Amino acid sequence: MAAAPYKYQPLKPNSHEIRMLQIHPTWRAFSTIKCSLINVDLDDLENESVPFDFYEALSYTWGDATGKVTIKLDGCSFEVTRNLAAALRRLRARKGYRYLWVDAICINQADEQERNSQVALMGLIYRTAEQVLIWLGREADGSKGAMKLIDNISDIGVEESDVIASLENEAHHAKWQNVARLFDRSYWRRVWVRQEVALAKGIVVLCGDQMMSWDALIEAAVFLNQNTANFEPIAAELTRYTSGYHDAIGMDILREMILKDNQVPLEDVMLHLRQCECTDQRDKVYGALGLVGPEVDVAVDYGLDKVAIYTSAAIAAIKSTDCLNTICACQNLNRGSGLPSWVPDLEVDWTARKLRRTENLDTLGSAGGFAKPVYSFHRRDNGLFSLTTRGVAVDTISEVCAEFDSDETLGKVLEEWRVLAMRTLSTLQPPISDEDMRSCFWRTITANEELRGLAASDGFIAQALEHAIEGSSDAIPSIDLSIGQTSFNERFREDAMNRRFYATNSGYIGLGPSDVRNGDLVVILLGNALPLVLRKEDNHCLVVGETYTHGIMNGEIAADLDNGILSIDEFDIY
Repeated sequence: MAAAPYKYQPLKPNSHEIRMLQIHPTWRAFSTIKCSLINVDLDDLENESVPFDFYEALSYTWGDATGKVTIKLDGCSFEVTRNLAAALRRLRARKGYRYLWVDAICINQADEQERNSQVALMGLIYRTAEQVLIWLGREADGSKGAMKLIDNISDIGVEESDVIASLENEAHHAKWQNVARLFDRSYWRRVWVRQEVALAKGIVVLCGDQMMSWDALIEAAVFLNQNTANFEPIAAELTRYTSGYHDAIGMDILREMILKDNQVPLEDVMLHLRQCECTDQRDKVYGALGLVGPEVDVAVDYGLDKVAIYTSAAIAAIKSTDCLNTICACQNLNRGSGLPSWVPDLEVDWTARKLRRTENLDTLGSAGGFAKPVYSFHRRDNGLFSLTTRGVAVDTISEVCAEFDSDETLGKVLEEWRVLAMRTLSTLQPPISDEDMRSCFWRTITANEELRGLAASDGFIAQALEHAIEGSSDAIPSIDLSIGQTSFNERFREDAMNRRFYATNSGYIGLGPSDVRNGDLVVILLGNALPLVLRKEDNHCLVVGETYTHGIMNGEIAADLDNGILSIDEFDIY
């Protein structure tokens, strides 16, 4: 006979009341986990009736839902995942109660209305906790040694040169592979942990019986990021490996933004969460809300579908920043999900690397920065929202090259791009010099930026000549990027991957989305940082994606507006 489900005591509506998990002490390591739940109001924690001086919040992954472990909750049987049971067993004290907030237990997951209200409070819960405990899971795959090695990297008595020597020592590869396995744990890829880490007053990292500070872990992650040439080949021998240390650095960047400004723009955190994992794809919006300011109007409602939530989030991101840069994240025109083309589909990972990122906000330019944005939203007959906005149709795309999608096709694709650039730029009037033709093409295929988001210098662009094929006498020589390690080569591979090169009727060249085709429009929306490729269909347009189009990235078209060559039009985008 199945046990009756645990009966939660109701929470006060329209309040900051939550449940706190009280973990009972024990001297026996493997005895049954016993806990209680206490209702407390976050606004009233100083009240003498509250049985604790502070509480901690757990940041973890639920883990496999099968093979659950039964604990005792207020004397009743309650099932939790093995990963959570291991965390509770690790955290309970020998003497005295420990007070912990754990979403899987403290929220009645079967009550949708409560789930809505409690998820909306999660930002406050993690901000108020004395510290956040990161639980990476039980000891496995050499994690004990990996934790010690990571902690040692930040030790003041350890020389960086000695750590690099260890990385280069083949006899130490197994130790570093254990580090890679630790950073491959699913924790680093999950949506909710971003908010939990970013909002924490203090953080302790736990794995098995090992413990370290968050600062120590980040110092190690930064070290690995600076020494990828040595570390990645070691890690690449593991078939499942993903670069979790990059995720950790990304979390720390969010944390620094919170410490500095107390909030993050919804657009930034929402697009950061796009590449993360979650069971419920709606959490890619809800997992961002604790990090953003009160002006962002998105209510937590698990009764809504993904289309409604993603659309609501896109509208809120646009309104809260008063710009349309959010729609530059739209990369998948053929949407089986039913989203409007101007709403980013957060369920789908990036098709191509986003052109405008945190590190290059000040250098990539402001194509539409000469005017304030104008926009409105309208519900159509089919229930979807359209975006009506104003901008300038700069030109029409006349020729599109093959997509750069792999090293196997690199040489053929790059030569096709070069030939189109030569043919297009040689017809410009007045004519431009060979040097300007080379600069125009090479700046386009690298989005005119160096590594770390710096604006491309002449010296950076000249690195392309190091790859020039001997005997080429064209104004833009053929180059071979299959050999030679330069920052130009690296930047090209990052920005041009899964994009197409194109030319327009008037002689512009650009780096566009993989879906771009002849007849598409290159458009600058008022106030937008980047140009967009739009596709006309009947009486409306669809967003194809963001583009780098050389010569219009920094507001140059304002002069053509003044002299009447171009005009501002209205665009109704479905």
